[in-house]
Amino acid sequence: MTARLKERPEIFHMPFGLSFADALVVGVLRRYGGTPEDLARVTLLLPNRRAVRTVREAFLRRSGGKPLILPALRPLGDVDEDELIFTSGIEAADLDLPPAVPPLWRQLRLTQLVTAWARNLSGGATAPAQAAELASALGRFLDEVQTAQCDFDRLDGLVAEDFAEHWQRTLQFLTIITRQWPEIVREAGFMDGAERRKAMLQMLAELWEASPPEDPVIAAGVLGGIPAADRLLAVVARLPHGAIVLPGLDRHMDDESWDAIDSRHPQFAVKELLEAVGAERREAADWLTPDEMDDLPRAPEGRGRLLSEAMRPAATTAAWRDLAIAESDLDGIFRIDAPSPREEAGAIALIMRETLQTPGKTCALVTPDRQLARRVAAELRRWGIAVDDSAVEPLRLTPPAVFLALTAEMVASRF
Repeated sequence: MTARLKERPEIFHMPFGLSFADALVVGVLRRYGGTPEDLARVTLLLPNRRAVRTVREAFLRRSGGKPLILPALRPLGDVDEDELIFTSGIEAADLDLPPAVPPLWRQLRLTQLVTAWARNLSGGATAPAQAAELASALGRFLDEVQTAQCDFDRLDGLVAEDFAEHWQRTLQFLTIITRQWPEIVREAGFMDGAERRKAMLQMLAELWEASPPEDPVIAAGVLGGIPAADRLLAVVARLPHGAIVLPGLDRHMDDESWDAIDSRHPQFAVKELLEAVGAERREAADWLTPDEMDDLPRAPEGRGRLLSEAMRPAATTAAWRDLAIAESDLDGIFRIDAPSPREEAGAIALIMRETLQTPGKTCALVTPDRQLARRVAAELRRWGIAVDDSAVEPLRLTPPAVFLALTAEMVASRF
């Protein structure tokens, strides 16, 4: 008998203040860890390859370092053909898609197109560095348009004839990716990476919708905003043994504030996903039992409520007049006023070092300031502590690149 999709999506949420990876693993092991065979049948869809590594390490911690047959861990944001075939059982013949455009090839070809466009416009040559930067911006714009499943059909009517000349010039510049680029990619036998990923996600959604897998499939930590992924997640939530585990769903926020959330709010991606799946916020069940939550390290209970109030939409901030903050909600929150960036980095590094000296404890620095992150990493290296930087070290800052740059500068200045 062919399996059928459930009528209502199955949604879980993770309470605030828990390590998402560790809590996810605890719930998976409780549900499917009876035998190694049961666990091996589970497929976990995760946001990216970094999340796959994090969850794999969480399984290792939970098993105490003992060997464990893991579920199939699939990065949804970096899906490739081999993983799709292995996950879904699609025959290779069904994936008649051209290979993805190599990133370096795309960068070089777009740089050539930008250089040619500038030469035709002014008759002069564009600096290679500027052309490469413009090519990178074009590539990012192209990825965003394709990921959002938009097209360029209405771009020509975006700029009226009476607009300033630089708007007209911008529209002409964009013809590089609206007219020239599709033909170049097609002739080379490639397909844009974002377009190919979208096609593969759509293909997997259609396959699972028509023939739902019997084995458990859980999408964990994946948020909304990408139409192709949203459709796949909507199918996963209704699979016979499928579910979605949401990260950081705000259960403290009142309904009026939830309705007032816009794209600038941290909960907007969660709200988008719930709408795409066709679920209400109140339908999200607890992923863990109370006993399991007590067994895991957790932030103070009131911290989630405090952050929810801090992020309250502007339309409902009048409720702050009646807000009462318990002193316990502020436990563990400190403010440090540093006289200079060096002292700031040193203080953060000392706090992180002290935390890491406690067995079983971890810490993370979250900052939009890349200079600060590099300073803190340098301070930690003095004590032999290597940090994993999620933003990755730029090539120009690696020792070989710094050496080459200094050598080139020395030659250019005639020593």
